[in-house]
Amino acid sequence: MHNIVMSRSVLRSAKTVFIAFLLATTAFVSAQTTSTRPVCTSLSAQKIGINKIKLTWKIPDSFKAASVAVFRSNEPITLKSTISAERPVAEVPAKLTTYTDTLKKFGEYYYAVIARDKDGNLFNMLFPTVNATAKAVVLEPPNGFYDIESTPEEQYVPGFLRELPLPYLDLISDLDIPPTQMSAKATNSGYELAGEYAVKKLKPLPPYVFEDDFVCATGGDDFYLFESLKNYFIKKDYKGSVTDLRKLLSVKRSPEVTTRAVFYLAESQYYCKNYRHALELFLFLEDDVPELAKKWIDSTLDFYQIPTN
Repeated sequence: MHNIVMSRSVLRSAKTVFIAFLLATTAFVSAQTTSTRPVCTSLSAQKIGINKIKLTWKIPDSFKAASVAVFRSNEPITLKSTISAERPVAEVPAKLTTYTDTLKKFGEYYYAVIARDKDGNLFNMLFPTVNATAKAVVLEPPNGFYDIESTPEEQYVPGFLRELPLPYLDLISDLDIPPTQMSAKATNSGYELAGEYAVKKLKPLPPYVFEDDFVCATGGDDFYLFESLKNYFIKKDYKGSVTDLRKLLSVKRSPEVTTRAVFYLAESQYYCKNYRHALELFLFLEDDVPELAKKWIDSTLDFYQIPTN
């Protein structure tokens, strides 16, 4: 008799779980087939750098939303109340199906992507592994690195130096290592493989300057970058530019200024014919300025070939 009661209890629990699953599945299918209630699907989160996580998702054909809100948490996002209480870390156009999140701290991160209608309302239905990640993406500090947050801008006046500049994490540590010399045998083999392309005449790309640096900034990191460009890069003193830009990057700068400064450093190495160093820097910038970086990577690879003498 006791076993029969236990069996009925187990069956009742299994039935409850099945009904809950069926209701969730029905709600998800309904959300997908009803254009007024859009749901993103196949959400994936992958670590792509020391402090970056790339999100990708899919949208149904009937997807009609004004935008997609991206939410981040240190715990699994499973409750509607979590979405209602938190502000999204980003809001992207409805047709966009990717977002790269840059983090200031190491740790575990979970994400959810929620559609927002033209009236500003969130369709906050959560489906783990569908529009909310069930597994955390873990960011861990490499050996010798420390978890240091950026200094808030309010702590220093634009145009003046910080009291104590923060250290810059040099992710490209081998720029001073001279390139390895190729043996005569390897050089000759390269000529044979290259054939007619080994003597192709190439034209270098013209210098590129970001629009943000056309006008002198009033202060802050933008001002110091503008001064460096004016004194060296614009005058085509590329060796001086390499030295000065590396000095500028030796302290923590804003992400935007860091991206532009590293790009100018890559250009300067390119014009100094240090193609290996230039290539490493352009590759480092692929996520930040993909189209521009690809153009310069292609040109650098054209020049980065076997020497003609």
